[in-house]
Amino acid sequence: LTLAVQSAAFQPAQLGLGNVALNPRLSTSNLKSYSLEDDDEGYEIRGLSDANRPETTFGAENVPVEQRPSNEYLNLIRQPTFGWASQESGDSGLAVRLAIIYAAFFGLVCYPISGATWVNEGYLLQKLTASNVGAISVVFLLVLRLYSGWGYIGSRLKSKVIEYEETGWYDGDIEEKSESEKARDLFLYRSNVQPVEDRLKKFCLAVGGTWVASCIALNVATSINPLFNQYDPSMLEKLSYDDKVAEVVQKQSNGRPTYCESRYYRAVANGGQGC
Repeated sequence: LTLAVQSAAFQPAQLGLGNVALNPRLSTSNLKSYSLEDDDEGYEIRGLSDANRPETTFGAENVPVEQRPSNEYLNLIRQPTFGWASQESGDSGLAVRLAIIYAAFFGLVCYPISGATWVNEGYLLQKLTASNVGAISVVFLLVLRLYSGWGYIGSRLKSKVIEYEETGWYDGDIEEKSESEKARDLFLYRSNVQPVEDRLKKFCLAVGGTWVASCIALNVATSINPLFNQYDPSMLEKLSYDDKVAEVVQKQSNGRPTYCESRYYRAVANGGQGC
């Protein structure tokens, strides 16, 4: 079983390893994978010969292998993005990965969309704030997804019973964990899962606060418009009776129709006649 023992009071027998000795000074990267079977209690430990981390570990025979909490944990850390929040990555590792996701979505997706929305000069602030909201929303959803996944595994490891489905939702059952399973799962939760949950809570609060601030900034930015806002229908209506505003717009347009800079109004004007 590929686990580092961090407490001297935690004995190998609690893991169901029999005479297998665990050195508390060893890390998970130095331990070997073992393969043991206990026919009497229905426990099994399986490891990969070419990897340090096992694919499955022991558990009650009645519970399908893939539904045992410890195996669900091992499967979780092999999934894309979920390993970003692991102990090995730390706060800095997770922050760097999220920053890369933010920068990629901001530059490659969100800003081009914002640029196609505000096509005139003078709308740079609106473009930046809109792109920021889009990119930070993706990061926020990703962090929430990570937290929900790790939180689910944590609740399964802490529980004294295992809820499982034999073949489908209609034949679910509950199996009480043995003392060995309880000790193993609680140790696994406290050493590997709980620190990740605490880290993701901090990131959820930080990214969530940033998202709220970004939405407020976008709302403020969209309320700041040039004197002639071609996207505001009330301004266009005002041009029909306010000569002073019409004169200012005429100077700004350099003799061209005011709809020339808007793709929407060019389409309304049959393709932008006069532009």
